[in-house]
Amino acid sequence: MAIHTFPRVSQPTSEGTDAHTAAVASPEPADLLGELRAMREELARLAVRESQLRAVLERATEVDTQLDRLQKTLRRTTTATRVAAAINGAQLHLDPCPYIVVDDLLPDKLYQALLRGIPPLPLFEHLPAGKQHLDLPFALAPLYAQCVWGHIASELLPTVIMPRLVHKFRSQLDAWIATNWPGVPPASVTLHSNHGRIMLRRRGYRILPHRDPKWAFMTCLLYLARPGDDETWGTQFYAVDDDMEAPSAAPHWIEEQRCRLVEDVTFRPNRLLAFVNSTGAHGASIPEDAQPAALERYLYQFRVAPTLEASSMLKSLLPEERQPMWTGKPLVDD
Repeated sequence: MAIHTFPRVSQPTSEGTDAHTAAVASPEPADLLGELRAMREELARLAVRESQLRAVLERATEVDTQLDRLQKTLRRTTTATRVAAAINGAQLHLDPCPYIVVDDLLPDKLYQALLRGIPPLPLFEHLPAGKQHLDLPFALAPLYAQCVWGHIASELLPTVIMPRLVHKFRSQLDAWIATNWPGVPPASVTLHSNHGRIMLRRRGYRILPHRDPKWAFMTCLLYLARPGDDETWGTQFYAVDDDMEAPSAAPHWIEEQRCRLVEDVTFRPNRLLAFVNSTGAHGASIPEDAQPAALERYLYQFRVAPTLEASSMLKSLLPEERQPMWTGKPLVDD
């Protein structure tokens, strides 16, 4: 009888088994670090969101009980007349660019409602310093804030404020259009306002002399000064030596040594600053040692620009050599 034998299978040593298991199952240190980093980022994001939700709920408890009173304020029929008269009565300045300063733009009750409707601080704080702003309409805010700021951005701004500003600057806007598009009837260029944004500025904020994105024909700032806010550190206007057209549609930064201060518009409650974005420069700064240490300064910024259809028409009429100077996205809300 034949006897069959089988080859012996060598048994791995315990040392070999451990090495094999480690090679297969243990992740690389870089992978572990990546997972830990992702977990920390997610936890930080959740912590920020929890802080924001808590702040919104706390603020809502304070202000949402005043919604009935707010609705009465928003329904006042005299507001439009008051706003139009304030803009019409403002003095028009032409140096270094066409601009007006409108004091007491809004009725006091509406202005106070806007201050109450500023979203709580944690909604701004997670954003980079100098870029802490919230676009309207708000993604997260108490109902009171959504109502009062929604009224401004969607009703009062497009139907009263923007048309009166365009009327106030009509000659200067027509001249700006004629300079860039000779032969185009200015009345054929339809203008609109974006919804705008609320901006928070803290100690150490600084924006150097510049002109805003070129498709923004006008920039407007409503100072949201609160009781006790210092009037200093507003907006500075500069004349520019050897001034020239912005070379592109992007913000145009101008060397400080070419700038001469013309006007320092102080930060007063309920003050609207509006200017044509054509010549000169503007900037702003808050010292590092400004008081109080927890300084908060709020502004509402909106811009007036050609509509998307008007922008497309104007782009198509530019001669080839001028097209690079207007290359950039038109002003539209996301």
